[in-house]
Amino acid sequence: MSYLIPRRRARVKKRRQITLYLLMALVLMLLLTAIFAPILAPNDPSAGDIMQQQQGPSAQFPFGTDHLGRCVLSRILYGAMTSVFSSLGIIAAVFVVGSVLGILSGYFGGLVDTIIMRITTILQAFPRLLLAIALAGVLGVGIGNTILALCVIYWTEYARIARSLTLSIKERTYIKAARVCGENHVQIILRHIIPNVFPSLIVTATLDIGAMIMEVAALSYLGLGVKPSMPEWGSMMNLGKQYLQSNPWLVLIPGIAIFITVVIFNLFGEKLRDLFDLT
Repeated sequence: MSYLIPRRRARVKKRRQITLYLLMALVLMLLLTAIFAPILAPNDPSAGDIMQQQQGPSAQFPFGTDHLGRCVLSRILYGAMTSVFSSLGIIAAVFVVGSVLGILSGYFGGLVDTIIMRITTILQAFPRLLLAIALAGVLGVGIGNTILALCVIYWTEYARIARSLTLSIKERTYIKAARVCGENHVQIILRHIIPNVFPSLIVTATLDIGAMIMEVAALSYLGLGVKPSMPEWGSMMNLGKQYLQSNPWLVLIPGIAIFITVVIFNLFGEKLRDLFDLT
């Protein structure tokens, strides 16, 4: 019966690949929806009509209107552009900054490692969301300030992961052989360190996209993210909570959008982790 094991493994691998491709298609569809929101939106998301406030679904307003008579579907589509791309921008920034600092810290050690790790320890000593709220409150309301506040806080996770991986890699035989062959520090980092730490970091980044969407939505819900006129899912929930009893869809629709997006990115990250065998 041992001959059946390779076949079973092949079937499992094929199912994982199919699932991964399906999730990749969903992620691509989500990104395309955000990119083409201005084309897909049936109405201007900022144009309100007080005579059309809190209307139910119709041909003109498929998801109804909010308390100012603005099209909910249009604001959901434009909110995808704000929520998704701001989160991707934050992840990209903390990925690059944290990875570079972590690799430098782990590879060179000494004073460089001490300084970077002290800063990391200080920032990680506080609950991240509370620190983000404090920074966003100091910087002021605006999507740019929200992105900056979250970037300042979240790079530390990538720095620690990159440092840990670098410490384990730099003592391996092929690194010592590269030094003997005359490769300098830059060549070793680019050719040997980065390719080996990249899979773990990219999986972590993919899994963090959903969490970052939640963080951006949370700050906007608290009034510290985007300005109220700017379409964003968390801000829409904040504005809709006042009408929860009369029109619960003003809260449920952006909440469902957040839930679906976060689930898609989390499942995609998990399947990507399985592909790299990082479990």
